[in-house]
Amino acid sequence: MFHWGTLVIFGCLIHVSSLEEPIHSKCGEDYNILKKLIELEEEVKNLKTNLKEHRSANEKCKNVAFRAQLTKSLGTVTLGQKIVYDSVELNNGKAFHPFHGVFTAPCDGIYLFSITIGNAGKWGVIHLKKNGETIEYAWAGFNTGWDMGGVTTVAKLNTGDDVWVEGRGTIDGANSHDGIGVLKHTGFAGALINAL
Repeated sequence: MFHWGTLVIFGCLIHVSSLEEPIHSKCGEDYNILKKLIELEEEVKNLKTNLKEHRSANEKCKNVAFRAQLTKSLGTVTLGQKIVYDSVELNNGKAFHPFHGVFTAPCDGIYLFSITIGNAGKWGVIHLKKNGETIEYAWAGFNTGWDMGGVTTVAKLNTGDDVWVEGRGTIDGANSHDGIGVLKHTGFAGALINAL
């Protein structure tokens, strides 16, 4: 780091405070070298700072993945109602907020999301929302008997973007009539594929 004052480089007197170019031609060439070195030092300093910030962001984004499901029926929900899942079996990175049903991107990246819905005889629709805009949807229950629907997609998110599921119609959670216990059919899952 250079300080205010005067330097003598290669026999040339240079004022660092103003980086005035010396009068003599040989000294002028030396001045240009010094000026370029100072610019390179600043560039290296900025690159180190950016690398440190990038590494810090990547540390936050290691192993980001979640899976949430319903263990019980929500019954009839109105248009735009956010689905809050009562069973969160995986939440690596703590980016999924179980009390609100919202995933918040911890860093810029490409994310994979999956939503499923299972209904018995009554229709229901779920929408995957990114900051309030639908990016995918699935429905179930338009047929008699048990019916399931689902979709998997990818989305580019910026740090702080929110993703959640909204429903309409009947939202069932589990089916225990198959003889092997309660199976969770309505769920929401996601994972970071690649940090940007």
